Amino acid sequence: MYFLKLMQGNRVVGQIEVEENANLLEVIRKQGLAMETPCGGRGTCGKCKVLIKEGPIAKENYDPEEMEKLSFVEKNAGMRLACKVRIKEDMVVELPAAGETDGVILTGGESQVPISPMIRKEHRILQKPSLENQMSDLERLEEAFKASAGLPLKELKQLPTILRENQFDVTAVIWGQELIGIEGGDTGEAFYGLAVDIGTTTMAGYLLDLKTGRQMGVSSALNPQRAYGADVISRIDYTIEKADGLKQLQDLVVNQINRMIEDFESKYGFSSRHIYHTVLVGNTIMMHILAGLPVKNIAVSPFIPVVTKRMDLPAEEIGMKINPTGRVTILPMIAGYVGADTVGAIMACDMAEKEEISLMIDIGTNGEIALGNRDRIMACSTAAGPAFEGAHIRHGMGGVRGAVNTVEIKDRVLYTTIGSAPAKGICGSGIVDAVAQLLRCGILESSGRMKSAEEVEGKLPPEVAARIRELDGKPAFLIAPREQGAEQDIYLTQKDIREVQLAKAAVAAGIQILMKEMDVSFDDIAHVYLAGGFGNYINYNHACVIGLIPKELGGKIVPIGNGAGVGAKMALLSRECLEKSEKIRQMTQYIELSSRLDFQMSFVDLMEF
Repeated sequence: MYFLKLMQGNRVVGQIEVEENANLLEVIRKQGLAMETPCGGRGTCGKCKVLIKEGPIAKENYDPEEMEKLSFVEKNAGMRLACKVRIKEDMVVELPAAGETDGVILTGGESQVPISPMIRKEHRILQKPSLENQMSDLERLEEAFKASAGLPLKELKQLPTILRENQFDVTAVIWGQELIGIEGGDTGEAFYGLAVDIGTTTMAGYLLDLKTGRQMGVSSALNPQRAYGADVISRIDYTIEKADGLKQLQDLVVNQINRMIEDFESKYGFSSRHIYHTVLVGNTIMMHILAGLPVKNIAVSPFIPVVTKRMDLPAEEIGMKINPTGRVTILPMIAGYVGADTVGAIMACDMAEKEEISLMIDIGTNGEIALGNRDRIMACSTAAGPAFEGAHIRHGMGGVRGAVNTVEIKDRVLYTTIGSAPAKGICGSGIVDAVAQLLRCGILESSGRMKSAEEVEGKLPPEVAARIRELDGKPAFLIAPREQGAEQDIYLTQKDIREVQLAKAAVAAGIQILMKEMDVSFDDIAHVYLAGGFGNYINYNHACVIGLIPKELGGKIVPIGNGAGVGAKMALLSRECLEKSEKIRQMTQYIELSSRLDFQMSFVDLMEF
């Protein structure tokens, strides 16, 4: 056994004994400490950097892949990739500061719906039993509330006491036409619901008053599952490779939701027992993991999920700390890679109710696209997110404090960062800006080839031309230099440009295939709804410049914020919307792109900028 001390700055966050040869990243994960590991710990992303204060920093301890991912300065300072470190001696390890993973998470977006929740509370004063009226307690409730009883056994055990201690003055909790809970007195004023958008990268929770429809509060967090990979495939692999992997990932996200609930309790001074309904949206893999359903068959052709219909589950069964008799609803999903978040976004922009044809694009870790109107909707999914969320970009990162989020190239290079913090990487909106600006000033060719400093000599302002350097034998553009306050030199490399091309071509080809299947032209499309954080923060003109969104649709773009979260709130507040979500599932035809030759051809054609 060896002694391991984990630190963040000067603060000790863990002191533990570990077995010889234990993997450092696995140990950090088990301590519940956040680490950026987009590749899931396979050593390919180079993002799980830690500083070895005491321990194995000699060059012979680095494997070739790790040597490539760390700069000369980082290796000399004692930096290692946590996933590549095997513990063979006592160690002191400094982790990234906790603030470095604080995300800027999109939580906005509203939609007005009539208040008619699926779950409701009704107050009655019941007729007391007598020799003339010997009806059982349960039947007395059913008759008074005109609902069939679905009380669990432990609630039935408490029923006689609740009725008699309150002189038969009670409030019933009713799900549809089923009586699921009973409370003493008139508790109608305390009636709350929770809507949660579980993204692959981020989570957003909304506390709503189910009596008035008022949004009381919002809580957001990074998805703790990201420690097991930035993409859903890495997480599916983890559930397959580890015997308890599925349970681990389920617990992580349920515990995060419970922390949100605790946050609401402390802020607003109410009991979580008065939250009676939770509506959840997310991609199909996230929804399956939350429900504890196996996901391995979604990863392989023909990509079959366990369920796509709406699920209404007892809160206790999931482990969610709301009222024990409350319900957790997972909105319906369309296919293995088009989930409840897409259903929510379709509902939020109301495209399923309109006569005109609309296009909805949600570019997250995957790019979900839907095209249609009230008569017909088609949807597809493309692997777009890894580049735009920074996973496959040399200095890429999510939308967190210190990420370069805008770039402008004039006589010199100007940039901003999230939170105005020193630059430490570049996020999706900054990547789109940078690529568009490099194209505009001629550093990038339409083919995606980046010109060398010699090729642009005398054609660009000196300060701009001086930013073209060479990395790994190929040109790279210096976005933010260390000498001007960045935490490290932040480049956009030739390989990064290729990753952007792959991502943008996938989205653009997906749009093209849906338009072909629907037999519509650009003129036929009335609106382009952009959902999600990336769609909210990118420069739309730049998105059109690089070909992520067709130029012909540039003037039709309407941002809808967190469409998935808005859809979840609509379903929470309105029984009609909840039922509409199932209608959307049934009317939406999923188009599988992976096996289509025309998608591959479009993808190749659209690689150029």
